[in-house]
Order: sequence, then structure tokens, then C-alpha cells
Amino acid sequence: MLLGLGTSLLLLSSAVAAQSLRVHVVDVGQGDGILIRTPHHQWVLIDAGPNRQLADSLAQFGVDRLALVFVSHRHADHFAKMARVLRSLPVDRFVGNLADCPNRSTDDSIRAALTDRHIPAQSLGADTLTVDGVRFIVLPTDPNDDPCPGDENNNSLVVRMEYGGFSMLFAGDAEAEERDWLVAHYAELLDVDVLKASHHGGNNGTSPAWLAAVTPQAVVISAGVDATYHHPMPEAVAAYMAATAGRLYCTNRHGTIRVYGHQDGHFTVSKQRSTTTSCTYDGTHY
Repeated sequence: MLLGLGTSLLLLSSAVAAQSLRVHVVDVGQGDGILIRTPHHQWVLIDAGPNRQLADSLAQFGVDRLALVFVSHRHADHFAKMARVLRSLPVDRFVGNLADCPNRSTDDSIRAALTDRHIPAQSLGADTLTVDGVRFIVLPTDPNDDPCPGDENNNSLVVRMEYGGFSMLFAGDAEAEERDWLVAHYAELLDVDVLKASHHGGNNGTSPAWLAAVTPQAVVISAGVDATYHHPMPEAVAAYMAATAGRLYCTNRHGTIRVYGHQDGHFTVSKQRSTTTSCTYDGTHY
């Protein structure tokens, strides 16, 4: 049976859509929660935010299984509800700092969930994991770092994602010490199309040397409308705007942000809310 022109165009459109990668930088308030849909609808999660918002909305995104889960570091605004996620649906692999550190019990719930649910898990260290043709490169960590660090931000798990010619970097909350070490030792892994900004757009999440190595065409900031931390900060916002010719997106203004990456290297970005208001916290209010 011959297909009509309309049917042919529909099939072509569906085929093109199936070959795109979708990154949801979910508006979780002051924190990180990033949900990635691979070209053939497998799911990867990086952090789970400070509240139940992301954990309880996975079904609304169409998630019934997670092929891969990362925890960037053990601060509540990134991993507080990760145990809830791990117990809510099947997970094929977990990557995060599994060290059971003295005087620290806040991550016991994650280790318990991994054990109870028989989820394969690996701790920090350089590795490349592939899900549905999408590569997740876990950047090496400073060999001098303690697995039970006093400074969690500088022990962030930094992930480079590649899909054909498209690439994106997820920087956790890495501050100057970690970023400078990566620039010095692994600059070739930092050069990407899109950057998920470190530390919610804080000034300690970027520098000229960092942006020169990453060379992002667009930057996404995950931050809440929360005057406590003054994120995103004016100097960082100005630096990201200058580096990307204004292609800066922030969850505190735009809500959930979606990045669509394609094998040929091009990408598009969509926003839940349109606004011309600056991402910047101005010192008194948003």
C-alpha cells in the first residue's frame, strides 16, 4: 500500500524526533535535577533536587525506568530526594560517591536503597558509560582528593555527554580548585556546545580560564528564587552572557529548560516561560 504524502511526512518527522537527545533541566528551586531522554526513549538522571518535585513527577515525563543515575555530590540541594527516586522505579546503574564517611549519615538512605533494590553501583572515578548511543564520560577526579572531603563542591562528579557531534557538560558545583585541576589536566574533555553552569550561577562556579576551555555556545543555570544565596550572581551572569552572545537560560526565570541535541551537532533550547528579565539576583530581590 502506498503511503499518502501526509503520512510520509509524519513518519519522517517521527524519525527525526527519535534521533534527537532531550535534556530537561528541571526547575527544582534552589538545586539541581536533570533528566535526560536518549534518542530511543531511555532515561538518565543527574541529581534529584532538594524536594519531592522531581522524584514525584518522573511518571509525568514518561519515565518508567532509569538506565543510569548520577549524584554529582552530597549536598542536599542535589541529592536529598535521590533515595526516593531509587525506591520508586527500576534503576540499571548508579554512579556517585559511595564512601561511608565518619560523622556523616545523611547519605545512608541512598546506600540502603541501592542495597535493598539490588542496584549496581560504582563510586567516583574516570569511566565512560553508553546508553542508547549517548556517551557519558565521567571526568577523572583529582587523585589527591579525600573520598570523605570536607569540601563537597570541589569533589563534584563532572560529566561530559556526547551524542554524535553534540556535547554538553554537567559541572555539579565544582569550584575553582576542581575546575582549575580539570583545565590543567583534561582540557580536551571540557570543550562542549552547552554547559550546565557550576554552583547555580555563583561567581565561584566560573572563571575566564574555565570558559576559555569549555567554549560553550549556550549556558544553562539551575537556581531557585532564593535570596539566601544570591544566585545567579551578576559577575557570573555577565561572563556567561559574554561567552555565549546572550544564549543564557536559567530555571529561576525560565522554569524547566529543554535542550534538544542532534547528531549533526546542532541544538535548540526551549523554555517553560518566556521573559526578558535578567537571570541575575540584583542584591535586593529577583
